[in-house]
Parts: sequence; C-alpha cells; structure tokens
Amino acid sequence: MSQAKPPYSAVARTSQEMSSQHVRFAHEQHLSEATDIEESELFDMRARPTETMEAADNDALYYAVSLGSRRRTRKGRVFWVTVLSLVVVSVVGMVWLYSDGISWMQRSKKRNVILMISDGFGPASETMARNYVQQINGLPIGYKSPLDEILVGSSRTRSKDSLVTDSAAGATAFSCLMKTYNGAIAVAEDKMPCGTVLEAAKLQRGMLTGLVATSRITHATPASFSAHVTHREMEDLIAEYQIGNYSLGPVVDLMFGGGRCHFMPNTHANVSCRMDARDLWSEAQAAGFNTLSTRKQFDALDSHGSGAAKALPILGAFASSHMDYEIDRDAAAQPSLAE
Repeated sequence: MSQAKPPYSAVARTSQEMSSQHVRFAHEQHLSEATDIEESELFDMRARPTETMEAADNDALYYAVSLGSRRRTRKGRVFWVTVLSLVVVSVVGMVWLYSDGISWMQRSKKRNVILMISDGFGPASETMARNYVQQINGLPIGYKSPLDEILVGSSRTRSKDSLVTDSAAGATAFSCLMKTYNGAIAVAEDKMPCGTVLEAAKLQRGMLTGLVATSRITHATPASFSAHVTHREMEDLIAEYQIGNYSLGPVVDLMFGGGRCHFMPNTHANVSCRMDARDLWSEAQAAGFNTLSTRKQFDALDSHGSGAAKALPILGAFASSHMDYEIDRDAAAQPSLAE
C-alpha cells in the first residue's frame, strides 16, 4: 500500500514555515553583522590614535593664530597711518605758522572793542521804549527793537553792599571785573585800586583807548575806567587821574564829553567847579593833550580819522557840566553822541 501524501496545505504550510525561519535567520544574521560592524567601527574610533584629533586641534589653532595675526597687522597698520597723519598735519601746521601764520596772528592780535553803556537803562526802560515805538507807528504786537535783535543776555547789577547798584559800582564791575561798594571808582571793597580794562589794553597790549560820554567825563561811569578814587564825588581828583597825574601816567588817548568845569581853576569863577586853583586844562596841554571845547574845533578834526589819530591824545569837553539831552542839544554848540 502506498504511503499517503500529506495534503497540499500541510506541505505548503511546512514550506512556508521553513522559508519564514530561513528569512528570520537571515535577517537576524544581517542585524548581527550590522551590529558587529557598528561596534567594530565604534571600537575602531575609540581605539583610533589621537593624531586625528590633534590634527583638528592644530587646524583650529592655526586658524586662531592666523586671525589674531591679521588683527594685529590691521591694528598696527591703523596705528602707523594715524601717526603718519599726525606728523603730516604737524609739518603742514609748522610750515603755515612760519610762513603766513605769524604775520596773520600779528595782524589780528589787536581788535577794536566798543563797550556801550546806557547808564541807568534796564529792562523796564527797554520795554517802555519798545511799546511806545510799536504803538505810535502801528507796528505788529511782536515788534522787536534794534536792541532786541542783538540782546544775548543780562547781568545781575547789584553791588557788594546793596541790592540796588549805583553807576560807580556798576561801572567798576565792567572795568575791573569785580563787585564793590556803591560809590567806589575802580577800587575794591578794601578801597585798594583794581586794574581796569583800559589800563590793560594800553599798557599791556599797546592799544589806543578812548572814552566818549554825554555826561561829565569825570562822572562815575567814565571815571571807573580812568581813575581810582574811594568815592564818586571826588571829581576834581578824577580829573587829575584822567590827564595822567598818577603812577601809571595817561592811559586814555581820547576823551570826549562834558565836565570842563573840573579842569578849570577856581580863579575862573564862572567856568570852574573845582575846590582848588589847579588849572588842569593847561596841565593837560603841557602833558601833550590837544584840548577841544567848541563845535568848531571838533569839526576841524579829519572826518576820516587820520587828523584825529595825529592829534592824539585828545581831551574834548564841550560843556561845563553834563552835555544836553539829544532833544535839547544845540547842534551848533555840541556834537552828538553819534558824531
């Protein structure tokens, strides 16, 4: 009797199981081989000599050294360019200084300075004048006076001993750059003389100096630039200072204003207000001053200035006391401030 064959399904199942086992074995073998390869490579990397890492470190070090070297080179280049530029500028400056610079400085070392003092004039007076001109001329409410256009600030005018200054202390602050007591004429609080700006200009810089006033030339404001006395009422002594009768000699080359009576001896009762018989008008002429007392003598001066320059020093006193206000001034007898 022949042996019975297993059914087809059993054979197929057996064949499939064998095939599956073979595939599983192959896959496991493949995984095992792959794992062995990875472990082998990892082992090789761990077991690899340090030359590779050292080479990488050396490359990084070389890059850092090269970068640092380039930076140092760049900084050094900037430094030497800066030094060279300074040297060039210095050389050019020295060449200019010794060629044109010194002559330019010599020409410009003396400058004309005009200090205009409106005695007793403050913000209230300026406001009144501005409002008056604006109203009578129908000008806009924002009208600015000529003074408004050039005004850059204000000063605190109190004196050393009073909230309200007087002309003497106020002018001394301008002439000597110091606060002093009311009535002081170019003297400090201890009544010692202080150097004035006109003395510095004349004696230290060799500049020509002048005073022009519509008051008496011996009055407190002009006196504070040309005399040193302990009180403003000492106008006889102030006149002596002004013609150079003190240790520094004459320091004012031109004086125009009123106050002729303080230069005349009291022997001339009608024209003098001095307490003594000194004739300072004659003393001034003897000291080299050209003296003017009339409009005709004033007009005789060259209008272009050359005649006046040749006539220096000049003392012009065109009124016995204060000169007239502009509204009252007789143009045939007294020159104007502008003139």
